[in-house]
Amino acid sequence: MSVEAGLPALALIFLLGMRHGLEPDHLAAVDGLTLRSQAASPRWAPWMGALFALGHGVTVLAIVAVAALASAQFTPSPTVFGWLEWLPIALLLLIAGMNARSLLAGAQLAEVRGRLLPRWLRSASGPLAAILVGMLFALVFDTALQAAAWGYAAVALGGMQPALLTGLVFAVGMGVTDTFDGWITAKVMRTGQIDLVRAFRRRLGWPIVAICVAMAAYMVASKLDSAWSLPESWTAALGAAMVLLMAALYGWTLLGLRRVRA
Repeated sequence: MSVEAGLPALALIFLLGMRHGLEPDHLAAVDGLTLRSQAASPRWAPWMGALFALGHGVTVLAIVAVAALASAQFTPSPTVFGWLEWLPIALLLLIAGMNARSLLAGAQLAEVRGRLLPRWLRSASGPLAAILVGMLFALVFDTALQAAAWGYAAVALGGMQPALLTGLVFAVGMGVTDTFDGWITAKVMRTGQIDLVRAFRRRLGWPIVAICVAMAAYMVASKLDSAWSLPESWTAALGAAMVLLMAALYGWTLLGLRRVRA
């Protein structure tokens, strides 16, 4: 498969990576790392999102590569993959439910994957902690399953190079979102306006809940009936709309920050 022929698919994967970076667990993890590093390692605080994405992306690429190599020796049955495909749907609904409950109670975004981390790492700060947290987040079943599936599929289309290219494009898309989020969060936290951070997270929280529910519903519908599957162009357009919405929310926060400074 040539890169030119696969450009529409790569654009879609890039948008999927950006959406992945907007998951509540990612945002909550970057928030926590940035907040703790603001006091312990202030120079690194704006880069917590980028370092988290680096660790996450390296692990995703490793899983893709291992799955691509394993595909030559072992291919799981379609039945196994069929059941495993329901796990991301269940996690999306769990994340949506927990965050809706948290937002209704006036709190910030809730974590699901973060609760699986070792206790010492939950309170760690600094660049190494950000990379380690990102790596461990990628080992949770939905991300690992998605990366493994890409490894198998990409090898069938042309070998190891398409597999690694797929994982790299996804990681870059995720890195864009997480880097920007970490930078914005550090910028807001430097002002000491914690209420501004909380208001920003509440504004961001409800669209994320809606996205999680909508994606889970779409995945269920397309699994039950292939007629519900959208063309790649539609999926890319929806992904672009989501990115524009999040960019508008970030812009709203920066505008509020400028007004506070004025």
